Amino acid sequence: MKIGIIGSSGFIGSNLNFFLRRNFRNNLFLFSSYSTNKKKWIDKVAKEIKREKPDIIINCAANQNLNNSKKNIINLINSNMYSNVMFLYQATKNKNFTGYISFGTKWELGDRKISKPLNFYAATKKANESFFNFFSNKKISIISLKIFDTYGPNDKRKKFLNDLLKSYKKNKSINITSGRQFLDYVHINDVCELVNKVISDIKSKKLKGFKSFTVSSKKPIRLINFIKKLNKILDNNLKFNVGKKKYRINESKNQILNIFNYPGWKPQHKLFNELKFIFDKS
Repeated sequence: MKIGIIGSSGFIGSNLNFFLRRNFRNNLFLFSSYSTNKKKWIDKVAKEIKREKPDIIINCAANQNLNNSKKNIINLINSNMYSNVMFLYQATKNKNFTGYISFGTKWELGDRKISKPLNFYAATKKANESFFNFFSNKKISIISLKIFDTYGPNDKRKKFLNDLLKSYKKNKSINITSGRQFLDYVHINDVCELVNKVISDIKSKKLKGFKSFTVSSKKPIRLINFIKKLNKILDNNLKFNVGKKKYRINESKNQILNIFNYPGWKPQHKLFNELKFIFDKS
């Protein structure tokens, strides 16, 4: 079975590449990256799908820009919707193609008080479900994994946890909001285990058609409580200024109740044990 990864240079994609290579070795193919191809990226990846004929494609690539300018809206549609359509259009022409795994976001789900996507980025991810349903059938399984928050070693993304780690290492203060929003962290290795399980179930034909699942720890915690709890286990004190940072537009401060994780999967890594190692040992 040949597996192809789109977006292998990102945090999730690079970790999946490392994790899956143990099982698939030379049968793991990395598609061209957006960063080196820009406007030609979609066409180039589509041509690579035609040439390589992967059995399963894992698409980790996405534009996560939250700025709703006209330019960014066009880029979001191209990167998060049009690309999936073109990749699936090409992949379904290959007789051996059996599965497509894509990553969505918790923001698609809204929250306890909002029943719609929280921003346009989330809306593009949610809109993919119509296309996924269209291209799927009894022979082709398409799975959307709605990621909550991910973490792990060597994470270079511009995320709150990484900013907090950087300020801790430099012994500097960090400005935060009042901390009412919820965090729901899953270790990157648990995500990789989940994807590996999905691949196995596609291969054994346990999955058919289009299905979506959440990727949640099922242990959400408010940001302010998260920092206080983390502060108690670290060797040194975190320095933070509460209420000195504004919330993002459409920031969700309510817990997401609509959780539907993949059957038989649950995170194995203990959040604060792992963070203790990342903050004080790494």
